[in-house]
Amino acid sequence: MTSAAVCELPQGGAGKSPDFDIVTACRKKDLATLSLALPLLKKNIPHRKLWVFTARANHKLFRDKLGSEVVICDEDEAIPGMTLDQLRREVDLPGFPDGAGWYFQQFLKYSYPLLEPQADRFLIWDADTLPLRPIQPFGALGEACLTPAHPACGNPLAGQPTDRRTRLLLDQATRVHGPYFDNYEHLLGETPDRSHSFIAQHMPIQVACLTAMLRKIDSKWPGNDGWAWKIVRNLRGESPNLFSEYEFYAQYALKHFPRQHRVRPLDWRRGGKILNGINKEEQIQAWAQKFDFVALEAWASPWRRRLVSLYLAMPLVLRNWVRSGI
Repeated sequence: MTSAAVCELPQGGAGKSPDFDIVTACRKKDLATLSLALPLLKKNIPHRKLWVFTARANHKLFRDKLGSEVVICDEDEAIPGMTLDQLRREVDLPGFPDGAGWYFQQFLKYSYPLLEPQADRFLIWDADTLPLRPIQPFGALGEACLTPAHPACGNPLAGQPTDRRTRLLLDQATRVHGPYFDNYEHLLGETPDRSHSFIAQHMPIQVACLTAMLRKIDSKWPGNDGWAWKIVRNLRGESPNLFSEYEFYAQYALKHFPRQHRVRPLDWRRGGKILNGINKEEQIQAWAQKFDFVALEAWASPWRRRLVSLYLAMPLVLRNWVRSGI
């Protein structure tokens, strides 16, 4: 399967450009944030192309908002043998079927080398994250620069509305999450380093390393299904969050490909929000005085969480109807 069969490739001439792409997955409700991030990505992380995985129904809207230079990919054609609807119907994990999309978007990012087989590296970037300063995801020798999380990343941003629950979630989101490491050990048969978390809204990827990790998972677990199904069908635990594309890759990379990776800290925060009545450019400039990037995460909004609670209380048929619009 070629990338042209899956993605709407941009038109235009060639010119001297960086040799890696940025890859993200985005729902319709996050398009406004990705639109805000796009010029910052161009300015602060020079790259070849931005690849965006989303539902086929969103393609025209995304093309209109993001422009002709972005590669827009059909999410249901990217992972061999897996669609989002299949994942919702065939897997019974904590948080499913609503949580299926969260796992699916992680697998989408891993699928980029299948669509661009000549690529030897790329950058995963969360669609809700704004790069505020110049960031070099790859070092002078080509090594991927992995950014760790640290407790300060969960400190509430100045002027942002928070409640006790928001502060607790921000704190939890920047600490080591045991089920990720438990499942890494289970799926790969290796003891992870549980002292650090690398869930930092982005991840530079060396394709040789990613391919080796997925091949190991594929060979370790029996069956004819591909790596994505083998991952999701063999996860264990009661948490609604059992797999992290960032945590798995960083663990494997630092253990098996240490010369191609190094760890470097950046200053960043989670839980940002552009407040009504505040100039977006001024808010971004103020954040840029202190941070390399900020994630605008909807779950950090107390009002948003109340809406989510109401949504989860709906009958499944109504949840499916609401979900069809996002």
